[in-house]
Amino acid sequence: MRFSDFIDPERGPEPLVRLALCPLILVVACQAVFVILSQLRAVDLLLLFLLFVCVSPLAYLIWRARHGRPRRQGARRGAERTPLLPPQEEEE
Repeated sequence: MRFSDFIDPERGPEPLVRLALCPLILVVACQAVFVILSQLRAVDLLLLFLLFVCVSPLAYLIWRARHGRPRRQGARRGAERTPLLPPQEEEE
């Protein structure tokens, strides 16, 4: 966000509203998570943590499978090739 976005009368209100609402939404979401987690027992929290530990590698593997592996580049042709002499010239 640029400072000129706040000064512009046509585009100014939108960034100001966004700037005010984003922290408010973040606080409400964090409070909701805190209320839910405060009602769980220690065993439930441990099981939830173990679930995240098991699901994270699985999600990463799915992500890698969808994006594919990077392609290996074959031998490049270009400046590193050995120059060839014209066939008319004999070696001395």
